[in-house]
Amino acid sequence: MSRTDRAVRRARHHLASGEALIASALGLEVDGRRRQVVLLTDKRVLLVGLRGEAPTALLREGCTAEYDTVGGLLTVSQGDQRFEVRDIEEDAAARLITLLRRHRSSLVCREKGSLRHIRLLQD
Repeated sequence: MSRTDRAVRRARHHLASGEALIASALGLEVDGRRRQVVLLTDKRVLLVGLRGEAPTALLREGCTAEYDTVGGLLTVSQGDQRFEVRDIEEDAAARLITLLRRHRSSLVCREKGSLRHIRLLQD
């Protein structure tokens, strides 16, 4: 099991029930040596430390991410909130950024006429 897999296993308990993990990346604090895991779910972007502290969470909708190859710095921001993680692998950062950009509002918000191949069931 890789270091990233172990870190994600330790950080999964911060996910809400029914929240799906889409992508993850492992890095270090910008001003320290502690490992940090960035978790991208279907609802949020989380920055989780591996020492049990409370995670930093941003709603996925409206989030943007940038990657600087110098230092492997990943910056995730939403409005005036932001967090940074360094030493992120370039492939993992590219995957997170791509998936974050592809976020669309839920199917429930779309017009029902445009959903030809999807059957909507309501309770």
